Amino acid sequence: MQDDPLKQQLLKELRELRRGEGALSLERISQCEALVRVVGMGSVEQAHATLFEMFRRCAADPDGDIRAYLETSGIGLEGNSVNQRLDAYAAQHNVDQRTGLRRSDRGALKLATLFRDEELFYRPWGHLTLYQFGATVLVSIALHMDPASEYRPPAVWVNDELQEDLAWDFQQPSPTTGYVRALNHLDGHPFQPEAKWLFKVDVEWRMGVWPTWVLAAQLADNRLVSKIQTQRNFMTEATITWGAWPGEDLPKTGDFASFDQPTTDVR
Repeated sequence: MQDDPLKQQLLKELRELRRGEGALSLERISQCEALVRVVGMGSVEQAHATLFEMFRRCAADPDGDIRAYLETSGIGLEGNSVNQRLDAYAAQHNVDQRTGLRRSDRGALKLATLFRDEELFYRPWGHLTLYQFGATVLVSIALHMDPASEYRPPAVWVNDELQEDLAWDFQQPSPTTGYVRALNHLDGHPFQPEAKWLFKVDVEWRMGVWPTWVLAAQLADNRLVSKIQTQRNFMTEATITWGAWPGEDLPKTGDFASFDQPTTDVR
């Protein structure tokens, strides 16, 4: 089956990127429209960081195709031209230049496929879960990341107050994803009726590549809505605010609804 236009464009740009002069720089990547749009989500810096993160992941396989592509493109090997980098690759890996080029070509094709399918399996991701109980909220924050990624702990604010001394203890890698996971519960935070939001949690997680965030919310009061916003400065914000049915506002007086407490049958 013929490749789709996006994969063809990505492959074309990856090959052009490999022909560039010197180390793999932001300036070279800025000329690659599809790579910046798909891999960097519109950011040259994130496209650059993502390629370097991929190199760190692939460094364990010295004969790997993706590593060969990245090295011959200017990551980890010196050389002002692709031919000089192929010579350096051949010397470092004890192969001839043609073998290095074949590996690099296969690596470019594999990367184009990964990027086309958005299988950025090395991207960290987080879960923000909000549970509303009357006028208070329980927040659960779960971090998921590849154990080979360079880790930086997040900063967390609840209702604009920095949460000090949060410990992020990662478990063993998941047998399904290979990712490690850390979880924190922040309990008993009250609504702020005087603010433009009733509740807000901000998480700044400055990883090498932008994390992906997912919001889940369990709200007992049908007058409330929740939403999540992510920014390019690594900041993610989840809020609970007053909502409205289409065409009319709901009353903002009275106690906030809560879920019934579970009962235990002791018989």
